[in-house]
Amino acid sequence: MERYVEFVFNNRKKLLILLVIINITALIGLFQIRLNVDMKAFLPSSSEYLDSYSIIEKKYDLSDQLMVMLETDKNPLEDLDLYRKLWSLQRELESIKGINFISSLFPQSFPGYNIKSPEDINENFLNKISQISMFKDKFFKEKDGKYYTLLTIPLKTDDFKVIDKIEEVLKAVTHYNGGTLYFTKKLFDYLLSIVIFLPPFAFLTMLLIFSLQLGSKKLALFSVIPAGLGALWTLGLMGWSGRELSLASVLVPIFTIIMGSADGMHFLTHYVEYIERGLDKKSATVETLKSTGIAMIMTTVTTIIGFISMVFINSNMMKEMGLWTSFGIGFAGIATLYILPVIIAGDVELKRKKAHMFDASFVKKFWNRKGVYTYIILILIFALLIPSITIKFDQISMFKKFTKVRKDYEKLSSVFDFNIPVMVDFQTKKDPLDKTYLDEMKKLENTLSDNISMFNYPQQFLDVMGKEFFNFKSYPNPIQVLIIKNAVKNNPSIPLFDLIKGKSYLGIITTKDNNQDTLEKIQKVVYNLKNEDVFTDIKVSGMPYVFNEMNTTVLNSQIKSIIISLILVLISIFIMIRSIKISFYGILPLLGALIVEFGVMALFKIPLSILSALMANITIGVGVDYAIHMIGTYRYYKTRSKNPIEDTFNVVQKPILANAIGLALGLSILNFSPFAFHTYLSIIMWVGMISASMFTLMLLPNFLKSER
Repeated sequence: MERYVEFVFNNRKKLLILLVIINITALIGLFQIRLNVDMKAFLPSSSEYLDSYSIIEKKYDLSDQLMVMLETDKNPLEDLDLYRKLWSLQRELESIKGINFISSLFPQSFPGYNIKSPEDINENFLNKISQISMFKDKFFKEKDGKYYTLLTIPLKTDDFKVIDKIEEVLKAVTHYNGGTLYFTKKLFDYLLSIVIFLPPFAFLTMLLIFSLQLGSKKLALFSVIPAGLGALWTLGLMGWSGRELSLASVLVPIFTIIMGSADGMHFLTHYVEYIERGLDKKSATVETLKSTGIAMIMTTVTTIIGFISMVFINSNMMKEMGLWTSFGIGFAGIATLYILPVIIAGDVELKRKKAHMFDASFVKKFWNRKGVYTYIILILIFALLIPSITIKFDQISMFKKFTKVRKDYEKLSSVFDFNIPVMVDFQTKKDPLDKTYLDEMKKLENTLSDNISMFNYPQQFLDVMGKEFFNFKSYPNPIQVLIIKNAVKNNPSIPLFDLIKGKSYLGIITTKDNNQDTLEKIQKVVYNLKNEDVFTDIKVSGMPYVFNEMNTTVLNSQIKSIIISLILVLISIFIMIRSIKISFYGILPLLGALIVEFGVMALFKIPLSILSALMANITIGVGVDYAIHMIGTYRYYKTRSKNPIEDTFNVVQKPILANAIGLALGLSILNFSPFAFHTYLSIIMWVGMISASMFTLMLLPNFLKSER
């Protein structure tokens, strides 16, 4: 330690120049970062449903299906001017590049009517539309004195400009949007605001908390600066390596600042203690590194372990987040050992003006069997709650209720039973438009009537058109099919032949809910058709199945991640202290905190998702730091003090409590995020960090006393 401190004090200017170069390089990389809001990156890294969904998209030239619901005060089927206005708006929408076609109450034309402009629409046309079930039943609703018309818009692109142009065309009409591309566009807007505002807010929050703990704004600033630079270096490296910020990795700079600042706070807490004892700067720095340097390195390592273990979670995005947060924590640890000695070596006076704010001396009364019994009782109570925990994550539940995405979705659902659709690719032995397949689809629709709100398939369109447009008395024969095909070939609003590719056709099912039971029933009923002598193959897919698959695998992958993290942490502590018994004692507070966290999730009905599962990795990585600091400091005082337990507690209890509260408060900024799981994470981390710190201060002194 002496040689390192001597090197820093003798080469301060050179080290400052190197620091400037590193920061400039990182800033350049920072401005090269792009946002990635592709929800598929969030999904399982290997998924049969995702693969088949991609095949269906490519096969039928469908990028996404956007739903737009128009709200009017008058009935467009009874108000000619209003109908003409909405008809014209749809023609504007159809001219937008990237829109495949639009199915709605406002077709461009249909057999028997040559509609080229709004003026060609008359009362007779409206009466005809009102009689055709294909239009009125699917695309028109009246509710609470308002009239709603639905536009179903399959897209050919994932370009957000389509959403912007649709919004521009419909700006004068009350409307509600739904669909994956719309959700993704809003996701991009929300992520951009998080990147801009939350990391600086996290920095200021930690600065405030540490000011209260260290009794000095200057000390607090210098303790947080290394973590801030660690976040900058991480983002710079991401930029230079061509990586993107996703829904998960956008939290990397926030986690780095909040968790990485702990080392700086511990370093300066010890440093000030030695300065107040009369040591000079160099000697105080040496003693600080001796008493807490190894612990700082180990806490950095264990925090990295907590995050790097996320590579075992079945999601590419979560693996990326774990990897880059590990870089951030590592950089913050390096920056602390690099920058703070350089600052101290300069003409800077660091001292506190008032005493620590945080104090946990009340836990001393638990340094006996009462503390052990209290710990056991608490974890048993919360452990009993864990089996009732729920697992859920989908495109809608991730948004908070005040967001436009959630409001639009709930409005669409309340009027048209809107939901993210299920796609079924039927591969046929006969011509897809053979009447055999109409009969099969009707039987399927009847069987699933309690579970689905809408089922679109090409034979249905053909049957309705033949009867209501051409007055065919039965399902069209091959000659009649050619007549209909010729009649609608220039009418993109009737998606009859877009749902057919060779000897296969696409069925689009809108479920009443996308829970696991419903999805399993639909899949079972549909796959039973394979036993018929009419289909060569059937593939059921869609985003509901992909998200359901992720929800069912998240628990297994999370358990694996937790077990591996705990084992690695235990090994890390053992390497530091070479005592298996004390290593086991060191993870007991951590185990208790994890059980309490999961119990609180069950108690408050916070669903376990692939994102809220983050809390276990954070608790493991950060919660064990408190035990490491206490054990490391105890080993320092064991040969230097008559009462090492008391001296250890007096030195570490305030920074441990300050760090726990600071981390919890720091993550509370996530309440300003539009995502529900960010708020869940904030709540859970309050529970986890306070539990881990209190269990550490309550249990370890009692256990360490028995080792003297």
